[in-house]
Parts: sequence; structure tokens; C-alpha cells
Amino acid sequence: MITNVLDYLDASAARFPEKIAFGGEKSALTFAQLRDLARRGGTYLAGRIGMDRPVAVFMEKTPECLAAFFAAVSAGCFYVPLDTKMPAERIKLIFDTLHPAFVFYDEKNAEAARAVAGDAGCELFASACRTEPDEAKLSAIRAAHVDTDLLYVLFTSGSTGVPKGVTISHRAMVDYADWLHDALDMNESCVIGNQAPFVFDNSTLDIYSTLKNGCTTWIIPKKCFTFPKTMMRFLAEHEIDTIFFVPSALISIANSGILEIDPPTQLKRVYFCGEVMPNRQLNMWRRAVPGAVYCNMYGPTEITDVCAYYVVDRGFDDDDPLPIGRACANTRILLLNDEDKPVGSGETGELCVLGTCLSLGYYNNPVQTEKAFVQNPLNTLFHERMYRTGDLARYNERGEIMFLGRKDFQIKHQGCYRIELGEIETALLAQEGVANGCCLFDEAKDEIVCVYMGGEDEHALAKALAVKLPSYMMPNRYVHLERLPMTINDKIDRVTLRKTYIP
Repeated sequence: MITNVLDYLDASAARFPEKIAFGGEKSALTFAQLRDLARRGGTYLAGRIGMDRPVAVFMEKTPECLAAFFAAVSAGCFYVPLDTKMPAERIKLIFDTLHPAFVFYDEKNAEAARAVAGDAGCELFASACRTEPDEAKLSAIRAAHVDTDLLYVLFTSGSTGVPKGVTISHRAMVDYADWLHDALDMNESCVIGNQAPFVFDNSTLDIYSTLKNGCTTWIIPKKCFTFPKTMMRFLAEHEIDTIFFVPSALISIANSGILEIDPPTQLKRVYFCGEVMPNRQLNMWRRAVPGAVYCNMYGPTEITDVCAYYVVDRGFDDDDPLPIGRACANTRILLLNDEDKPVGSGETGELCVLGTCLSLGYYNNPVQTEKAFVQNPLNTLFHERMYRTGDLARYNERGEIMFLGRKDFQIKHQGCYRIELGEIETALLAQEGVANGCCLFDEAKDEIVCVYMGGEDEHALAKALAVKLPSYMMPNRYVHLERLPMTINDKIDRVTLRKTYIP
């Protein structure tokens, strides 16, 4: 029975001690080295703080950063990744909620880490790893562990402007890693190319598939996402056969034309999650790499990355929406209407999730926890937690779930029309001259604002959209940009766009 993610690390280190677990531009760690650093760092921590305490990790995106995560876990604590480039004010907001017991840092971020640590202890991770492992102490910590203990806390942007810390347990991650192995053929032969920052939950597929299966993950340098030729060369040189990217990254690569010139034909798995994937660019990938399995995944951070998935098994026109499919194993999804009743055929409802995958709530934030994690309204007999995602969905004629967008992306336009902005975006992204884009709503002016990048001019774009959309769904204003602002997770930064183009 697996109750701790370190059980995976122990097993993989025993089976493949000299195999590279995680590699980066400047360093790589074998499974044996990763385990050794985790135990050394864990022994160091255990001598300074107690169990079940938050350990912030303020390090660059390297294999050693991952070792610091597992050092925290070895000490019976949970890790909290920090983006080294985030403003000091945001770190302060996080620390005000988190009150970390300890901060690990690397040499590049030593000064910044010590400046924000406050009352928390802090140490250079490389120095902590000079500690000899204390087998008795580490064994006692593991014996006291239960699978509902926290594994990590990821801070996401809160609607109030205060970051929310999403708590994920060992049990939820074990469930996820096992599902990835069983449903998506993640196994010891995989060579994964990591795109997602470690502060983003999509990275957990790469990290924990590697730990469980004894496969290898290479951290793809940021520059590869700017220079497509460099990306193709990196994927080929490292024999990467599995990628799990946000759609914006896949869209950018497809739009560059590199897939026609130098397709990464060694890819066996192309998975994506985090945004809507337009079929126009997906079809470019499918034509260029027809032998790969493509999978559209869906899930907010609060449900351990993914709760629904669709393995692409048929053809789609460029302007078709892509299903998010069905619930993952051991997960239940409900679509509930405004009266908290299951939706009927063709009806839209809020996507709600139940199961082991659920977060334990928001760290040190009972008010927001009670709003999002609620009693299942269909069950009046015993306590059953349900997470309200705030996303809208419906079932198609095949029984597959179709994602429609955020509840707060549903607008009332011209006084009477209920519109999902996601439907307009699907039509927008299907246009050949559009590289990427999104739609916003200016409630004060009752205007739909289309923000896009690409060669299409406003008049040609409006004419093309008029063929696909009814008049009441047509954008009222178009904003053409050379480049869209992106978040650290490589999603379109809608907050910045709203601040810029909607006074």
C-alpha cells in the first residue's frame, strides 16, 4: 500500500539507481542521487523544525529544486514552491498566509530569500545537503506519516487579490500518479519534456510520473518556447516522447510553421491542459505527428491537476470545440443547474467534482474554503465534500463533457442574450489568420472586446466571424496586438488585458 510519494522514490531508486530522473540545462540527478539529497536535506530540516510544517522553496527551476521538495517531504513536512521572479509584495502576501517554518534557497536567490524569510529559518539547500542522513530519525518520521498528510501547497491568484494556497495530500497525488500510469500509459520507458513551472500544478504530471514509474524528465529551457527550431532540436536530442504542455505553447509551435519543416516524429504522447485547445492548431499537430496519442485534459489546481480527460479518437473540423471527455477513475463529476439539480439533455450546468482528488481546502483560509468546498447537495444522509469549480459545461450527444468557460465568462449582452465568451473564442481561434486571442466583456459599455494576434485585419476578421456567429455574439471592438501578455504559466493574462483595454 502506497501512502507516501517517497515510497515511489525509494522503489525507483532501488530499480534504476543510475538512471537520470530529472535533467536540466546545467545539471542532472539520477534516482539514487535524488533520494540521497532528499534524505540529507530531510535530516537537516528534521533537526530544526517539527513535522507537518510548511517549507518554502525559493530556487530556480532545476533538478536540485525538486530534491528540495522531497527533502521537505522526508522531514515529514510539505513544500511550497515560490516563483523566484514574483514581486516581493506577492511573496509577502503568501508568507502572511503561510507563515513558513523554513525556506530553502539556491545561490542565485540567496539575498532575496533571506530578505523575505522573516522569522523563518533559511538555508542554502546545497549546504543543508552536507548533513549525513539520520536513518533512525527518517524512519520514525515515515512511521508517523498518514496518507492524508499534506504534500504541497500551491498558491493561485485569488479573486480578492490575495493568493490562495491550495492544499494537496499524499493520497490525492498517489491516486493521480496511479491513474496516469493505468489510463495514459505513463511507464518506465517514457522520456518527458517538462514545460510547466513548478509553481503550476501541471508540473505534477511530469514530477510524479517520473517518481512512480522510474522514467526520465528533462526540464525544457525557456528559450525553446521562443525559438521553435531550438525546441525541435532539444526534443530530438533528448529523445523526448511525452509532452504535457499548456495549449498556448502548442499553439505557438503550430503557428510557427516548424511542424511542417521539422516535425518531432519521435513523440508518442501529446497531452495538454490549462486552457481551451483550438482544433485548428491541434489538427496541425495531428497531421505533422500522426503516430502520437493526443489527450485533452481538464482540471483546476483544487482537484490535483486533472479530473476529466478525452483521448482524441476522431477527426474534428478546425472550428469544432474539443470535448474534455469523462471523469478520471475514482472521480465523480456532476453538472448542476442553478437549483443544484443535475442538468438535462443539452442544458448548461456548473461542473462540480467529488473524490480522493479534492484538495483539503485553502491553507489558513476557512472562509474561501467553505465557499468552494461544500456538501454535495444531492446527498442529505452523510457528509460528502464537493468542489464547485465555477466552470460551466454540458454533455454532448456522445455523453462527453463539453467545457463552456468560466461562470464569470458568461455574460448578459444587449439586455437579454446569455452568451458564453468561450463560444466566441472557439470561432475566433478557428480563423486561419489568427495566431491566438481571447474575448473580454466591458459590462459598463455592454461591449464584447476581441483581443487577438496574427495577420488578419479587423474588417476581414469581423467578416469571417459573421459567417460563424449570430449577430448578437459578434465582438463590438477589436484589439490587434503583436504579442499577447502571458502569465508565468504561459496562459493568456486576461487580468492585464482587462486592466489595459476595459477602463
